[in-house]
Order: sequence, then C-alpha cells, then structure tokens
Amino acid sequence: MQSISAAVHIQGRTIRYAEVAREDAAVDLLRLGRETFEADVTKVLWGDESPEALDDIAAAVGRFFDDSEASVVGLVMHPLDVYSFFTPLPAGLSTEEHDQRVAYQAALVTNTRSPGALHSVSRPVRTATETETGEAIEWVHVLAVPQEVEARASTVLDGVAGETTGRILSSEAAAHLMGPPGEGDSESPEGQEGAYRLAIGQYAGHTEYALTRDGAWHHAHAAQHAPTAEDQAYYAVGMLNRIGVAPDEIGRLVTYGANTDVGSGEVFGSVFGHAPVALDPFERMRRVWAEPDGEEPGVYVPSIGGALAVTRA
Repeated sequence: MQSISAAVHIQGRTIRYAEVAREDAAVDLLRLGRETFEADVTKVLWGDESPEALDDIAAAVGRFFDDSEASVVGLVMHPLDVYSFFTPLPAGLSTEEHDQRVAYQAALVTNTRSPGALHSVSRPVRTATETETGEAIEWVHVLAVPQEVEARASTVLDGVAGETTGRILSSEAAAHLMGPPGEGDSESPEGQEGAYRLAIGQYAGHTEYALTRDGAWHHAHAAQHAPTAEDQAYYAVGMLNRIGVAPDEIGRLVTYGANTDVGSGEVFGSVFGHAPVALDPFERMRRVWAEPDGEEPGVYVPSIGGALAVTRA
C-alpha cells in the first residue's frame, strides 16, 4: 500500500520542500523545490521581522503543494530556531501524566511562567534503566515554541491540503536518512560493526548533531558557535560523553547542510578513526522524479528526511 507525505523545511530566508511516496520499503521522491524570500522566515514566525510577509510565505507554500496528494505534511525547523531538549520520564505514564510533565519541563527549561503559553511536541526516543532504582525510564525529545509562534507556523501551512503534523527537528529528520549499521561502517574495538552513526549538520550560524543507534534516532545536540572542524569535533565528543558513548563506537560519520566541509577528514579522523562522508538523501530512493537545481544534495536532508519522519510518526 502506498503512502504519500511531505515536509516543509525552514532555513533562514529559504524554504525547501519535498514529497515522497512509500510502498513497503521502497521510497520514491515525487517533488522537490525551494523558494527564497526577502524576509527571514524564521524571524517572521517569531514576530521579529516583516509580519506582513507571512501571507506571501503561506501563499508560496500553498502554490507548491497545489496538486499534492500528500496525506500528511510536516514542518521542519532547526534546533536553535525552537526550544529543543531531551528529558527522562518514568515509563508507563498515562497520556495525561505524560503531557503534564512535558508541559512542566518545557516551561522550566524555557523560563516560561505558564506552561499554557507554550506549544510543545514530544516524541519518545529511547528507553533506559535507572542505575540506582532499576526502574525503566523513557527519554523523550521535546520541541516547543510560544503559542503565537505556533499560530504563525500553522498559517504557513494553511494552504496545504494534507493533514499537518507536529513540528520536526532537523536533526531527527537527518536521522531518518542515515540507515542501519552496515556496509561502510568501521568496526568497534571488539571487532563488531559500530551500532552508532553520527550526522553533523553544518550551517553558517550553527552546527547540529544527530546520533542514531541500530538505525533509530538516539540523541541530538546543537552548537551556535562551531566554525572550525576542531570546534565541531569538540562539541560532538562532549555530546557523546554526556550520554556514555565512546567516539570509537561511531561506525559511520556523515555531514549535511548548507555549509558542508568533508575535507576536514584529518581532524575527524583523529577523533573518530575515520573521516566523514556527505549524506546523500537520494541514495536509498527507488525513483527520483526531481533533482536539486544548482544545490548540493545535502541541503535537502531535512526536507526529505522530514517527509520520511512524518510517514513513520
């Protein structure tokens, strides 16, 4: 049975679109595109720039999906353009208890007086066992924005026929394109293929990280100032240390984004034992009906990965 989904990815003044069709394990790319606006779209959503531009942005998105057959459409945003964090929750909570705890944590992390002032989307990422008590805990990712930002984001998708979903972190979108451990991965010290893969999203204003384990999203992080390969490796190791993963457990290292530099292999090689390669979002496609015009494939990782993420949600 075929399912069709799409995603809209916001990066500064540019919006990129992707629509995919899934049939069992096969994926076809149905459409791909981009549009750049005079106003910074993220700043428009936050009310910091050109509020009158919102209607033009929404109209452009509506035109792109005018004849779309997508049943679900997601909005992909970068980790420094939203409130993004991981929090541990006891496993087995009721939906009401889960939502209450997420709302409380979001208000606490963002220093918001009222939990109702935020719109939050939570997604379970992994389960673990509490060392001291032996109880099962669930690590949940939370993406939150003020209600007025969510209202503007919803306006952007007003002209899209498909059902709109909660917001998606660009790091999570990248995780859906990294695939399971396999060919091309390095071996761990025990001689087993590394269960972890790490993607580094390189952009002019920030660097983001997506970690997968056995093909599933495991963790994410972002750094605002990491202009050099040394900086990026430093923040990557810091993230891994916090969750108890050694650098030599990374079986494959990939990069994506608007400012990718896979030529810094010496720095990454000294830390992880192997150099990064560019993450190609088209690599596992059965058919590609449209290819990027004058852009590197890596800039479409968030939009294509986001379309796959909402398919699986």
